[in-house]
Amino acid sequence: MATFTTFAERPKEHPDSDATQVYYTSNVLRLFAEYLERRKDTQVLDIGPVCGENVVFLSRRVKRLYVCDMFLRMDRDRRKGLPPSRAWRHLDYPPQSFDGILLWELADRLEEREARRLAEICYTLLKPGGKVVVFVPGESEVQQVVNAFVIGDGFRLYLRPQPHLDLPLRKRQNRNVLGMMAPLKSVKSFIYRNGLREFLFQHD
Repeated sequence: MATFTTFAERPKEHPDSDATQVYYTSNVLRLFAEYLERRKDTQVLDIGPVCGENVVFLSRRVKRLYVCDMFLRMDRDRRKGLPPSRAWRHLDYPPQSFDGILLWELADRLEEREARRLAEICYTLLKPGGKVVVFVPGESEVQQVVNAFVIGDGFRLYLRPQPHLDLPLRKRQNRNVLGMMAPLKSVKSFIYRNGLREFLFQHD
């Protein structure tokens, strides 16, 4: 089981002072990056929150990177009293466009129906064999708020709070996560000591 490290113990290469509280080395991100490097003419979709460090990290590994901040769009719609389904119009890319999609923790901040719809959209947008990265936050206070997972050296991820975003956390069990992500297939999963879970799904 992997561990989180406290802010006080952060390494010197920590990216900034507001990516606070914890960092950890991501196993799923490493596997995802290795997979991308084996593909040719790779295209990846990052659904946010937008993070400059992540854009740099991914741009070095793929031919074309698309960023569509669904966290921001869904938060805006929620504040206006609009249905969550309205946001899916932003994901109107052609079928089988992407080798990989980074969902981060968005799926666990959606109601079951919308989470399943998101999984179906990802399945449509992925090329055969394409991968999806999904995170499920743990119980610690810092994970209750929406965070950007900032990619640092050595596949370290730093949690950067996004206090302007208000999307409730659903706290799903593993079996519920696997069920809501169908028809995508889980190929790897990891749990960390503070409860955060990482999943790597695949278009079968």
